[in-house]
Amino acid sequence: MAFAPRTSELLGGYLERHLNLPLGFEGPFTVRHLADVAVLATAHSSGFAATAHLVSLMAGIPVPTDESEEREGFWLTFWRASGTACFMPANMKHSVLAALDGDGTSLADRLLTGLSEMSPEQWAATVAVVGAALAEGISPLKEPERLGELWLRDAQLTAWRVLYADHAPLDWDARTALLEGWKSV
Repeated sequence: MAFAPRTSELLGGYLERHLNLPLGFEGPFTVRHLADVAVLATAHSSGFAATAHLVSLMAGIPVPTDESEEREGFWLTFWRASGTACFMPANMKHSVLAALDGDGTSLADRLLTGLSEMSPEQWAATVAVVGAALAEGISPLKEPERLGELWLRDAQLTAWRVLYADHAPLDWDARTALLEGWKSV
């Protein structure tokens, strides 16, 4: 899996500052070194976790397999219900593939844009479409409208998390300033 260079550089900066391990370091690692790297990586994982969750949400709805399925069935109904073509597989392909590679910003932006453009009537219609698809995959005994509402809200919130994590990463100086600011209150 490839990650955005900026993200690797940011984590690399922490590794160098906290562990004296520059990105090009080659040498023996102890379990303690690996544990320290894991702790720092975990501290930076919010964007990766949100992207993985966004991909998981996309995997919960029908996956388009060819043009005929794209034109008919779930995706056409989704398009009509939402009132926007931004959710069509051909329009989302690049974004979904980038998210599968660890960069969910394009997919997050596309989802937030599409969801924010919906009227209340379109939102309700999309809830019904997504909910029906989820009910088939999860359990027909679950309430489809509730499942669709949860999926749309989860997609919206997760997309926000992806964009926020990408937009506001704190480098060492910014973290120090935050720490000092809160200590001075």
